[in-house]
Amino acid sequence: MLKNRWAFAVCCFVAASFAFAATPSAFAQDNWPTHAVKLVVPYAAGGTTDLIARRLAERLNRELGQPVVVENRPGASTNIGAQSVAQAKDGHTILLGSIFQLLNHTFGPEPTFDMFKALEPVSLVANMPFVLAANPNTPYSNGKELVAAAKAMPKQLSVSHAQLDVSLELLNSKAGMRLLLVPYKGGGPAATDAISGQVNMVYALVPVLLPHIQAGKLKPLAVTSAKRFAGLPNVPTFKESGVDFSMEMWYGLFMPVDTPKPVIDKLAHATERIMSSKEMMESIRAAGADPAHNSPDEFRAQLAKENAQWQAVAKAMPNLVQK
Repeated sequence: MLKNRWAFAVCCFVAASFAFAATPSAFAQDNWPTHAVKLVVPYAAGGTTDLIARRLAERLNRELGQPVVVENRPGASTNIGAQSVAQAKDGHTILLGSIFQLLNHTFGPEPTFDMFKALEPVSLVANMPFVLAANPNTPYSNGKELVAAAKAMPKQLSVSHAQLDVSLELLNSKAGMRLLLVPYKGGGPAATDAISGQVNMVYALVPVLLPHIQAGKLKPLAVTSAKRFAGLPNVPTFKESGVDFSMEMWYGLFMPVDTPKPVIDKLAHATERIMSSKEMMESIRAAGADPAHNSPDEFRAQLAKENAQWQAVAKAMPNLVQK
């Protein structure tokens, strides 16, 4: 009888120990975040991504009930910032990633981690197209006229850009033209030289060029979205211009892959509420982007689909791979 009582007591102690050990983890997930959250932006302060991040952080602060601090970690074409999140173990670090996570994975510079194994997708945040804009004195006024001129004068029409070789080379290939690509360290200097006439055109994200377009300093020729962009309703797409080319920059949230699902879901739901609010939608559109959101599963499926597409591009155009 004494032995049975002792065995029963031991079983109760073991069960209680497991329950106690499990409680903090469950409590932490249910009440996440328990302290300040870090939102890592793999770009320098002051750019389009930084602007979106700070507007998002302000509203996440309200939704989550804890401070959300933006940390800019630029370098290696976003790899440095992304790697810092992939290696984070505190459960309170988020990455505001972009399409460059996919492009780097395929074309380089290759990161030191596999994004599909190291990062957990949470939700999209915004989409925005690129726009090809010309110096106002150029003789062509839309994408169709530009393509015709570029075909007639291979490598004679110059376009400035910042780290967008893959996109522009793909555009060249799809259009059957040879624009002369002039690389710059940033979108600002690239736009300045197009305005001054040092180069014929500039290729950049809409938010980078929108103020110059609105001021009449640059002439928009075509956007890279599949349909016309609401912020530039009179500018045709490349598809309308006879070129089977579309590409949009997306921004989305990621967390380290071992983050508990309840935490991922809580952040995804908070992001959905924020990005579908009238206040945030107006704020993001004013910056030249389209607000967006989706579920973790939908985001994961999108990444897989786009990765397959870029892998196909790399196979067809191996000269673009710089690993």
